[in-house]
Amino acid sequence: MERVSSNGSARERIATRIASRVSIRVALVLLVCGLPLAAFATQDSTREFTSAERVSLAQGSLVERPLSQRRGSLELMGGTSYQVIDAAPDVVWRALLDTKQYHHMMPQVLEARLVRASASQRTVFVRQGAGPIEANYFLKLSIHEQQHDITFTIDDQRPHDLRAAWGFYTARPYDEGRKTLLAYGVMADIGSGMVVSLVRGQVHAWMLKVPWTIKRFVEGRGKKLYEAGTALTSAPARF
Repeated sequence: MERVSSNGSARERIATRIASRVSIRVALVLLVCGLPLAAFATQDSTREFTSAERVSLAQGSLVERPLSQRRGSLELMGGTSYQVIDAAPDVVWRALLDTKQYHHMMPQVLEARLVRASASQRTVFVRQGAGPIEANYFLKLSIHEQQHDITFTIDDQRPHDLRAAWGFYTARPYDEGRKTLLAYGVMADIGSGMVVSLVRGQVHAWMLKVPWTIKRFVEGRGKKLYEAGTALTSAPARF
């Protein structure tokens, strides 16, 4: 277990070591699951944290590394973001598995339902958006319980309004395990058209806020839900 003192430089050294481990784990998870690591590696998003980023994390701020990229016919945007959450990794992990609360903890999620679930795989329906932009889609999730990792992709076998999307969550111990460093990555093509073009920048901004909104929920109204020690799972919905 990592030891973190109250000294700022000590915290920065710990954050650097955690970042290295998170980066390696993220790369392995994406490769094993067949997800396109190159979409994240283009901006070197798996690099270690800078000094400024380490300070931001220690102060409880969100660290964002936005990315936009064209891959074939896809116009992708997203990137990676990182947040220290004042809760143990097991607590954050239980929150990540609580599908029915996604509308409270993730930006612009209007509805989320668990459609199918096993120990290592899930299918989740999501309705997301605001104003003139709303998208319905199904995600395939791969659950890596022991490592506290989740990877996800659009389920191409079901209806979806997004042209493409994939990403990951990784929860790691921070501050002697009393807190969690949550790493999140996403790349998506939300489509084209005049309305989409007008709101693309706004959508890109809230895509990377996910770790921060999860922090807000877990440290707030979700605190009692997940500190009880029982993993919360939703019953699969029928479609």
